[in-house]
Amino acid sequence: MTLPAAHSPLTVLPAREGMAIFDSSGRLTECSAEFAQLLKENPEKLLGRTYEELPFSSESPALPLVRKAQETGRGASQHLAVGEAFLRVSAQPLLTREGSAPRVAVTLMALTQEQVPEERIRQLETKVARFHSLFDNLPMIFWVTRADGVPQFLNRHWYEFTGKSPTEEAGNSWHEVIHPEDRPSLVQLWTQSVSSGKPYEMECRYHRHDGAWLWHKVRGYPLRDAEGNIVSWLGCSMDIQELRLAVEQADAERRNAEQVRAALDTFFDAVPAGMALFDEQLRYLRINRSLAEMNGLSVEGHIGHTPRELFPKLDPHPEDLFRRVLDTGETVTFESTGTSRASDEVSTWLACTAPVRSPVGQKLGVVIVIMDISQRKRAEAERDRLIAALERSNRELDQFAYVASHDLKAPLRGIANLAQWIGDDLKEIMTEETQGQMKLLTGRVHRMEALINGILAYSRAGRVQSQPENVDVGALLNETIELLSPASPAAIHVQGHMPHLVSERVPLQQVFLNLMNNALKHALRKDVLIQVRCSEVGETYEFAISDNGPGIAPEYHERIWGIFQTLRARDEVEGTGIGLSVVKKIVEARGGSVRLESAVGQGATFFFTWPKVPAKK
Repeated sequence: MTLPAAHSPLTVLPAREGMAIFDSSGRLTECSAEFAQLLKENPEKLLGRTYEELPFSSESPALPLVRKAQETGRGASQHLAVGEAFLRVSAQPLLTREGSAPRVAVTLMALTQEQVPEERIRQLETKVARFHSLFDNLPMIFWVTRADGVPQFLNRHWYEFTGKSPTEEAGNSWHEVIHPEDRPSLVQLWTQSVSSGKPYEMECRYHRHDGAWLWHKVRGYPLRDAEGNIVSWLGCSMDIQELRLAVEQADAERRNAEQVRAALDTFFDAVPAGMALFDEQLRYLRINRSLAEMNGLSVEGHIGHTPRELFPKLDPHPEDLFRRVLDTGETVTFESTGTSRASDEVSTWLACTAPVRSPVGQKLGVVIVIMDISQRKRAEAERDRLIAALERSNRELDQFAYVASHDLKAPLRGIANLAQWIGDDLKEIMTEETQGQMKLLTGRVHRMEALINGILAYSRAGRVQSQPENVDVGALLNETIELLSPASPAAIHVQGHMPHLVSERVPLQQVFLNLMNNALKHALRKDVLIQVRCSEVGETYEFAISDNGPGIAPEYHERIWGIFQTLRARDEVEGTGIGLSVVKKIVEARGGSVRLESAVGQGATFFFTWPKVPAKK
């Protein structure tokens, strides 16, 4: 078949069929005038185009028929629209002996009027199928209703969300999906839109197949024909549950932030300490009333100024430390002295300053918290003065006690020696009564010396402290028992395991020695049995020293801890009445306590607590 020249003029008669040849590269090389006429194009403008570049309707995109025919070696066809006309397009490969990519003959044939409706129907069905495919694959609910609201189409997401099947959607059963509280408002809005023909929008809850109610944003739009009549309604429902929760959470966080801000504002203004916020240039941005009063200047008088401009006489000056805080990012606590506008008197302030940064770490300025510690400093100075005076007084007291005891002991020793000499020289001629009086004199002298030693020990108890060391309490008790060496049948037993602790050794031994000696002295029986045990009580050890002596009546349980207090006459039991008071003073000076459990005829148990770790001085 010979094709007319490509540049032949278009015929005025309606063309029914045309042909074109595409080369192995897929470009048009020859075409008939009818081919160009059917495409409503000049033949010369078609030369060199690919099949896909031919002017077919955008509503009917061209398939790659030429390439398909070349690749498969078989013919292919499709229906396309050009303006108001419908064409049947056929592509047939022209085989070559060499076996290379063949040329392709493309034939265009105009469809008759009888064939057009069928093609229209096919195209409409294709569009509908494309529409359904599009809306079925969107992640939201789409629907179409008639003008009166009767559902015509619900996409796949509707059925997946509600768990319903298409057969259940007859009539108004979609109402069941709407939350009962939201249904009246939606029905009213829908009725108004149908009446007015205006779009509508609302948020309501949909019932999911698992029983959950999720918030959706519902929108409906009217679709109109060429005359403006509503032919149907198109709508969508978008799941906004997470968005709504996010908004509610954001609102809650905003309200919480406002509450926190209000609380911080209240705290900022009500706190008794001075507070201020400075920018990067160290100018006052905000200051509370406490600091303004402390500085003797109004709040407004501070804003926009630097501390050095307002208060130059401060040492060290806060501005110097502010710059250090901005440079290093560290928090600095310092004391500053000087004068403010509130008073010419030199004051002392304790301040803490820290950097203020944005969430991304940008430097915004510094904040400072200040307390006027002038009164505390004066109180500390007075305390130091009193402590120094007390220490001086204690030293003088120690010196006096030492001198007094030495001066008192000297004549006592002379009396004791003189009494012994008289006794030795006149032993042969002294009567029994005289010898008894000499022994009584000697005993009074020894008692007076013991009393002096006791007073000296009491004055030093609790004041003289030694260096803590590791103490094996069990070994310490054995050493103390050896010092006392109770005569048989008297005995001292240590019950259970005794702890190891860090403590002052001598004061602890003095407590054990005084309590054991007190038990031996006042037991009033030769077979006295003393038992020592220990238990843990919180941060302390509680030691108990019990005996099988006559016991002590409850009314004397407090009295015995006083100095010079004895329950028996000194002629019956030799003692100074100082031993238990020394115990109490030593124990309480270390943060412990003493107590007694006893009744007449049931022995006595003395308790005292001793810290596991020495208290800080």
